Amino acid sequence: MFPMVTGFMSYGQQTTRATRYIGQSFITTLSHTNRLPITIHYPYEKLITPERF
Repeated sequence: MFPMVTGFMSYGQQTTRATRYIGQSFITTLSHTNRLPITIHYPYEKLITPERF
């Protein structure tokens, strides 16, 4: 009976830890949604590709 109880406790701890990590990731994602884009749009330049055989 005791190993089953410790198994449930371990499962509960793992579930809590996973939920916390998912929550932290979600908060990070939400904090990045309001940021302005950093990339600069470069002018269109056509690439010169070599002729293929």
